[in-house]
Amino acid sequence: ENLAETPTKPGPPCSGQRNRPRISQRLPTNQPTKPDIQAPNGTGDLGGEVYVLYLVERCSLLTEKCQDRRFMIGPTDNNMKNPLRNRVAIRVLSFVAVLSYAALLELSPRHLQKLLDAAFEQYNQTRGDESDPSRIRVGRTRTRYNHIYSNATNNVTARISFNLHDPKDWQLSNDFNLYVKCPLGEVTIGKRKVPTGEYRSGKLPQSLVRDDEGNRILDFTTTISTDLKILIIGDSVGVQLAQAFDEMVGGKELESRTVVWEAWRGHDGGTVVAPTRGGGVSALWRMTGLLSKKMKGKPPANSGGGGWSDKEPNLLLANYDKTKADINDQTIGSYDTVVFRVMHGWMKIDEITHERLVEAVELAHELLGAETVVLMTVPFTNNVKTFGDLMKVKLINEDMRNIAEGWQLREHAGVRHVLVLEYETFYNHIIWTSARHLGYNVSNPLHASQQEFDVEGQTFLFDRLVSNSEWPASIPMVCADTTLLKKYEKKRCDRNYLFSDGMHTCPESLASRFGAALACLLGCVYNRGHHGPRRNTTQEGIRACEKDCNDQFSSVAPVDDQLIGNHTTLASFSSTY
Repeated sequence: ENLAETPTKPGPPCSGQRNRPRISQRLPTNQPTKPDIQAPNGTGDLGGEVYVLYLVERCSLLTEKCQDRRFMIGPTDNNMKNPLRNRVAIRVLSFVAVLSYAALLELSPRHLQKLLDAAFEQYNQTRGDESDPSRIRVGRTRTRYNHIYSNATNNVTARISFNLHDPKDWQLSNDFNLYVKCPLGEVTIGKRKVPTGEYRSGKLPQSLVRDDEGNRILDFTTTISTDLKILIIGDSVGVQLAQAFDEMVGGKELESRTVVWEAWRGHDGGTVVAPTRGGGVSALWRMTGLLSKKMKGKPPANSGGGGWSDKEPNLLLANYDKTKADINDQTIGSYDTVVFRVMHGWMKIDEITHERLVEAVELAHELLGAETVVLMTVPFTNNVKTFGDLMKVKLINEDMRNIAEGWQLREHAGVRHVLVLEYETFYNHIIWTSARHLGYNVSNPLHASQQEFDVEGQTFLFDRLVSNSEWPASIPMVCADTTLLKKYEKKRCDRNYLFSDGMHTCPESLASRFGAALACLLGCVYNRGHHGPRRNTTQEGIRACEKDCNDQFSSVAPVDDQLIGNHTTLASFSSTY
């Protein structure tokens, strides 16, 4: 129905018409055309009133007159008893629609897409067989970050996705980690478990549980579904994270984890989970140094230096998937992704050079076939003994970021993508928040600038427990309160549920954010919208997606409570789809 009055004289032709963005949406033919709108009386009957309004506009009405201006509504009441009143109402609706359209033209494409997503969310329902990991249907509703989506929809393929849970519904048991743990109750040291007089309650500061609006900080766990083959290479900290990651991808519930070799009795040296939830592989290789050809033939972990031989990669590339017919005739073949936990502590700061980092990335492809490498930045630990060390670590981390951003400029590189997981930032956010809880006058990490981190860090980070150890822990890193600190002159404190010592984490509290961050980062490269090859994986898109993932999960940024549980699947994409 043409609701605009027919002009007596045609207006000027519309200018700039070809470049004007258009709004369009085709409703599925198998869906009812009437949206699920309830009347105020709750009956769902709108009494014949207008329920759908489409604006078809060929150019802006704010600056010029245009022909072919139509507003379509329907269904309408053909027996209008008061034409004048309805004409006024229609003109008001038309004017509001025009202003709304003009406002939309001024919005960014991201905001425009967000509005369209909300308008048609009811039509984006899950279809197909979700048991097929290559056809996981994931969200078209953005979270607060532009590249992270939730809720089910069509036309996307996610090779890696994840779910966040209330710990009461799914708890990370940390069963694969037999030694570096954070047992609750009385704190002991040594194999003989000598009591220290300290205690760990397992209670976290409220500022690390939820924010004032009820959104989650550390109060969630993560499960992951993927068909990717992922290998984590690292020292004991890397081993902790890999063991937790193996549980997140289903190694425990599927009983699909194999200890390939032990570094020493009872301590994982190489492990493989095959299959993961989703049909992929998750593996661990314990090393004490970055991969380097000059270390080939040297003693392996837990000897220092990063020694290795052909034996280790060959074992990790064998097949351990017992669900396949003949595991002896099949191999993993290659890994899609290698994650490096840079082993500061085992490696001296001066040994973590640009050349060593680049060589490790290149060997990840040469030895293991990886097309994507993730570099974890070096965090503050008890191995950072002075402010000078802290500044050198900062330079190493900046070098990692530069390597990642400039990798595409290299010719004939087997690795296609290098990503950065901001592990330094994650530790900083946890330590700063803990310090505020203990009474230190430091900034809120979510609002602190890098300069504030540098200035404040050189003072309170080095406030350590008094100990005979060569590596005494930082008080804001390991202490739950200050009661024993005052009583025993900083020689002891009741311990928090964040770090087991000045280096290792309590995975039950911190590993879920690591797992979500890693799954999110890999989605930036491997997930895609629509069908066909991985399009939209431009470096600009990947870097923006990488930033969103780190900002949300490698931090203490609250996670919206509505994303926890409810079978909500999350996935990241390097560009909108």
